[in-house]
Amino acid sequence: MKIRNLSKLALAVAISSAVLLEGCKKYDDDITRLEQNIGQNTSEISSLKSQLQNLASTNVVESVAAIPGGFKVTFKKADGSKFTYDIVNGTNGTNGTNGTNGTNGKDGAPGTMWQIDAATSLWQSSSDGGKTWVNSTVKAKGTDGAPGANGKDAKVEIKQGSDGKFYWFLNGTNSNVAASVGDIAFVKTDGGYNVKITDETGTQQGDIFLATEAIAVSSLTLVPELTNSNTPVVFFPRIVETNANRVTVLQGYAKMKYNLNPFGVATANYDATGLLAETTDKVSFRSSGGAVSSSFVSAGAPMKSFGDITVKYKPVNPNSFFPNAAGAEDLHVALQVKNNKAASNQQFAASAFSLAKEEIVEKDEVTIEKSARNATAQEDKVTLLNGVSPVFAGGAFADAGAGSSTLAFTKALADARTNAHFTLHFKNNAEKNIDGNPNYEGGIVLDDALNGFFARTQVSNKIVSMDDHGLDDYNLRFDIDHYGASAQERDWLVLDPVTGKISVKISTINSNAYNAAAVNNSVVVRVKLFAGQGNAAPQEVASRFIKVSFSQDVAQDIAVNGTIAHQVVAAATTTKAVVWSTPTTLDAAYNKTGRPAADFHQVYTFTPDAGNPAGFTFDMASMNSATQGTPRNIDIANTVMPGTYTLKGEYRSSISVDPVVKVTITVTVGGNLIASLVKDVPFWDSGLTYGIINGKLVAGDWKLQADLWDYWTATTITDPTKPVTTFEYSVVDPLTGISIAVPDQVVLNEALLAGRQKVNNGDVTLRVTRKVNGVVYDVAQRDFKVKFINPVKAITAKAPYKEFKDKEVSGSNTSAVDARRLIKLTDFNNVTLFDFNNNAATNVYNATLLGDYGITGVTNTYHINDVAFTRAEKADGTEFVLQGGARAFVNGDDLVWENLGANLQQPIYLIYTIKVTNKFNLGDVANTKSEVTREVKIKVNPNL
Repeated sequence: MKIRNLSKLALAVAISSAVLLEGCKKYDDDITRLEQNIGQNTSEISSLKSQLQNLASTNVVESVAAIPGGFKVTFKKADGSKFTYDIVNGTNGTNGTNGTNGTNGKDGAPGTMWQIDAATSLWQSSSDGGKTWVNSTVKAKGTDGAPGANGKDAKVEIKQGSDGKFYWFLNGTNSNVAASVGDIAFVKTDGGYNVKITDETGTQQGDIFLATEAIAVSSLTLVPELTNSNTPVVFFPRIVETNANRVTVLQGYAKMKYNLNPFGVATANYDATGLLAETTDKVSFRSSGGAVSSSFVSAGAPMKSFGDITVKYKPVNPNSFFPNAAGAEDLHVALQVKNNKAASNQQFAASAFSLAKEEIVEKDEVTIEKSARNATAQEDKVTLLNGVSPVFAGGAFADAGAGSSTLAFTKALADARTNAHFTLHFKNNAEKNIDGNPNYEGGIVLDDALNGFFARTQVSNKIVSMDDHGLDDYNLRFDIDHYGASAQERDWLVLDPVTGKISVKISTINSNAYNAAAVNNSVVVRVKLFAGQGNAAPQEVASRFIKVSFSQDVAQDIAVNGTIAHQVVAAATTTKAVVWSTPTTLDAAYNKTGRPAADFHQVYTFTPDAGNPAGFTFDMASMNSATQGTPRNIDIANTVMPGTYTLKGEYRSSISVDPVVKVTITVTVGGNLIASLVKDVPFWDSGLTYGIINGKLVAGDWKLQADLWDYWTATTITDPTKPVTTFEYSVVDPLTGISIAVPDQVVLNEALLAGRQKVNNGDVTLRVTRKVNGVVYDVAQRDFKVKFINPVKAITAKAPYKEFKDKEVSGSNTSAVDARRLIKLTDFNNVTLFDFNNNAATNVYNATLLGDYGITGVTNTYHINDVAFTRAEKADGTEFVLQGGARAFVNGDDLVWENLGANLQQPIYLIYTIKVTNKFNLGDVANTKSEVTREVKIKVNPNL
């Protein structure tokens, strides 16, 4: 909002006083107006204070920025959203109206801002919105570094100086910085800003404090995780021997999250002091503070955020503290916090009481399983590993079977597993890397892979982690004590009992050899879950058994890669040598297996993969040759079309512990010797989008067909090894009325309606299929369009050689025009087929072409067979009915107008239809009917 008229008020009063002394005129209206302005300013200042106080009570300040004439304050609401509020000094005063106009007052100056100069420790002010700063003479800090008498909480106020003017005073000392009536200032202080406002008399109003953070917590609200009948419940879990014998094995804690009011309270301003506890007759009420219960202790530091607090508490002695379930009482708890910034008598705030219950977990409701962990998750950070589904039935966990991924309940059940829980490779997971194995991974830490879980029977038998539900005070320990001291299993496995790290022992015979004896065997490890040190007497809660197997063929294959480049040729088979990647022979296999070529091929045999692409045959003699550097060959059939192919195989040793050599060969087949098609331009439209077919003379009969090789030309390949490339044509659409005849002729059957429907009427889609060595090969299936164009052009209507004249022939009152002289027929070569001019020297009747095209409707005597009167039109094109005595008709070759009635007073037009068909267009296809049926229009002029 703006405070109007403040900065000009004093000037307006001075002007009014001066005018009264001069005695020129009465200025009652001006004085009244000034009094109204003063009243209005007083109201608006009061309104500004009220609005700022309301904003300060429910919001915190994000930032304060200078704007022309004042400040822009950005507030943050409780929901995190932001809004801005402008606080601006006064504007110009209002001129007088009844007397001489007063001089315009000056614009209100920007409000004054105060801060401490870090270099001099003096208070400094800015009157231009923070652009420039001027030091005062008032110290803000003592020279010895300790706060001085005029510290950062110095009193800032506007007072009248000895000269009668208003100045800014700091702790009673005049700063000599002038203050305007109606001025607004922001003074930064601890935790926010003090806003200073002066009224219309120059008197400073009480400060308004705008906080940059909320000072104290006024109330808390539980964010419930569990409810019963819509009543929030706080669960305090503990693990006991049995429900009947509730001897505590592991005491858990309740994790409680509370929303804070007001939103945005500074986390440093308050502490959680503990839980309040009450037993009630099932009546919940808001606490008013008091001594926290000694029956609960904190189980971890509170987690504070901008809008909430999360605490963990557990009971000290739950066996006697919680009311009996069958009793009439309930226990309720509330969180109390201490407001460090609040007054001593207002320091404590508490939430409403919430129902507190024990969550009793029996030992047989606890299991140990493979887990997945998500450190960034908001709630459940530990979950069961995908595929792990423990069986909980009848109030306890049961073994899930030999094929399950869950841990076993006994060593015997673990031994009987078809799949081990963990597999160790005898080299990659050995206790040390002997030979610089690049695939070495080391052991597996079971403590990282396993966690405790329990069945939450009071919440629909959900299986949840102990870590996320108040029972994380436990430890896992590992052993193989069920094996005797001389058991061979102890020669295979190294186990850390604390971390559960498992690895394969180095050979017991040779300290520099991997333990191949462990391969294809297994060891069972026992894991036990113990209550942690936070419990009175740590004891075992649960135990499970883990099957660990040993392998030699997992993740230790040797990879050998090669390539072949090939072009499709005519020969049935081409033999190509593999080009091995660095090195250029199978030396990679020899070196990595540590065997010379002869030794390698003595124990290793190559086998191609059964799923290799067709057309490739490994030359087994060359692949298994013991001679180092021998070309390793593959036969490629000429039916393998261009593309990239991956061939695989492997060299396997007769010695089981030897690594497998994986062979991958990438074959690139090119089509450089394959002919392709290009368009023969003269037979296509200008955009080369479709071929044009006008037909040709076949055995004395004109047919709408074409040799498709008129439209395409095959590229010329001169290489003698080129493959056999052929092209075949077929019809795609429509399948009726269009066909392919030998050799490569596309034919339209004009005797069929489906064929005639495509004449001068859209595309016909054909396909050319390329075959290479008898195999279809199309990089992109080549469909193309053709259009069948009627060799006979549409009837041309000639301009009438004369017009009718009403009642032109005396006595008969008729007029006539020879219809034969009104049309002309031509073909696609613009050869005239029919043209009658009533002149023997120029008349045209091309009997040969008329016969070839099957034109009907005209005779060699130039007679037209199909002529009819259609309608009459007025000059504006409106159709009308001829009245009695007037008619239009055809008489032989003449178009006749007869009028035996009243004389025409305005011109009219007579429309006649002339039809001449051909064998490709009988006039039965709607889209092309107009090409063989032509309207001619004859004008009838009045006989005036």
